[in-house]
Amino acid sequence: MPKFFTVDLFAGCGGLSEGFHQAGFDSIAQIEMHGPACETLRTRQVFYELVKRRRRDLYEEYVRGAITRENIFLKFEDIREAVFHRVIQETLSEDSIQSVIGKIRDSMNFHKAKKIDVFLGGPPCQPYSIINRARILKNGDSLGRNYLYEHYLRLMREFQPDVFIYENVPGLFSVRDKGQKIFEKLLDDFRDLNPAYEIIPPLHLVSKDPHSYILNSADFGVPQTRKRLILIGYRQDLEQKNEKIRGVFEKLIQARKNPDEYLTVKDAISDLPHVKPGKGDDRFFGQYPERSKITNYQKKLRVSSLGILNHRARTHMPSDLDRYRFFIQYWRDNKKPATLRDLIRQRPAISPDHENLDEYIDRFKVQWWKKPASTITAHISKDGHYFIHPDIRQCRSFTVREAARCQSFPDNFFFEGPRTDQFRQVGNAVPPMLARAIGMAIRDELKNIRS
Repeated sequence: MPKFFTVDLFAGCGGLSEGFHQAGFDSIAQIEMHGPACETLRTRQVFYELVKRRRRDLYEEYVRGAITRENIFLKFEDIREAVFHRVIQETLSEDSIQSVIGKIRDSMNFHKAKKIDVFLGGPPCQPYSIINRARILKNGDSLGRNYLYEHYLRLMREFQPDVFIYENVPGLFSVRDKGQKIFEKLLDDFRDLNPAYEIIPPLHLVSKDPHSYILNSADFGVPQTRKRLILIGYRQDLEQKNEKIRGVFEKLIQARKNPDEYLTVKDAISDLPHVKPGKGDDRFFGQYPERSKITNYQKKLRVSSLGILNHRARTHMPSDLDRYRFFIQYWRDNKKPATLRDLIRQRPAISPDHENLDEYIDRFKVQWWKKPASTITAHISKDGHYFIHPDIRQCRSFTVREAARCQSFPDNFFFEGPRTDQFRQVGNAVPPMLARAIGMAIRDELKNIRS
């Protein structure tokens, strides 16, 4: 079976990489600037390497805190080298771009990869920031992060992958610069590369409804409503070898679930142990509790996991706990969410002091059992008010593991760093199950091209 290799730019904790790994791809390089996210990437690569050697027991000792990664590296020096090559902690800039190119090529040589098949990722800032340099300079804004898109194109020119996945915020469609749609400029930039790339489906086929490029994670078995712009592009010369590559996006659309098939918060987290505010463990919580029945989704995420990781609840102020109880009870009594207006009207004594009420009207949000979770974002690292657990007996916000379950991360995926950073990593990630669906569709067509 042929091997297919990926490079993940702006990798975060590796949601895209994880999904493509599950689809049978091998990550040559993950480029990320944040230290805690890189630590998570390294630990995940250690897990993959230990699985290959049938030494998952060492990984279990590590997540329990019994040994360090260095203990594993001393036992398997080749794992140290593999991880060193695959995880590249760099901030993409004019000063670092040549170094990043060199490190990717070093990893290709180390892993005997003759080419990169798929580029993954998307710059964390929108590309219109780059092409409107005059306004940026006039306003005195920092230039550093606004050139990331150009570095993405630079690396595309250098490595000429067969396919790229570019993900970004849906709001990209509504932005114009000097009358031009930024989205159209984005597609032109990819066509102007040499060799040229074509977006699937071509823009002229969806110009009346560009939102066709937006995928909802809930459509692909993720228990969360999360909409992201997903551009799939392929090198135009590949059409001569397999014209079906043009149909990859359509295959994804056809595979979408119906809304009545969406998985819910209950499907995702109902089997996890109860924890009170401030209780739990940031590393290994313990074995799964004995239950007579768990959902198919829970079974899938439990595979090859020794137990429950990253399952510790925040400590909340008593006033917030009172508010949480109100919002959970309102849900139970009225079968609909409350707003701050409801809280002020019914329980004024525990209402927060907000001057601009309209800006905070949905400040507290219960993730209800019978619905998919709402979009989990990096804001969950600041407080948990948007992610209140539906169980009034626990009366708290989500743990990292509960957020990761709603993002479709497997239970054996360990998040490194302080809990605030763990939350940020989960919130910024592309759901692995969505990434896997994309990876499987692409892999089928790449296999046809190789054959």
